[in-house]
Amino acid sequence: MKNPSTYLAPTYLSDVVTYDEPAYFQEMIDIEWRGQIQSTTGGRKFKLYYCGTYDEDIELLLDQDDFPVVVYAEDCQTKERILLFDYAKHGYDALFCDEYEEELLKQREGELQQLHLGGETEFEILVYAYYGIDYDEEMEEFLNEKGQIELISGEIISPEDLKRNGFDFFGMDVIDTKGNRQTLVEFELA
Repeated sequence: MKNPSTYLAPTYLSDVVTYDEPAYFQEMIDIEWRGQIQSTTGGRKFKLYYCGTYDEDIELLLDQDDFPVVVYAEDCQTKERILLFDYAKHGYDALFCDEYEEELLKQREGELQQLHLGGETEFEILVYAYYGIDYDEEMEEFLNEKGQIELISGEIISPEDLKRNGFDFFGMDVIDTKGNRQTLVEFELA
């Protein structure tokens, strides 16, 4: 199955997603991109590691104090680690609004904890992004005086990269070994 969305995957995820499980791609909305995480060796079972707080009441990952949430998947067989989401790097706010001290971002690596949900530690993972900003129509607003798209970091990116990485919402669902699906991450990013 090919990508069922009109949007392309965010560039950092494009090599680690697949679209071949039709049940995971039902009821998509028109501004949504969705993909199932697959390691470079084809693995689809992962352990998840995160820096943040898992709030039992709302069953979602949240920022932890001043640490922006970061989530990694680790292939259960090969131990390949995949960055799924970093609040400090991904989405509209990270591109144009929010800056974090590099020291703080490095500190998060020592704070990573493994996700345990209902006694389960191995999951399939679905990630999705919403693209509520019409970059084609609003492109001129993002151009600097040289006609370039300059991020808050000073990095220059192409219009194509902006359209793929400037999503304004990011979500992640996990599916445990019993087939139970649960939303883990939901972030408004603009």
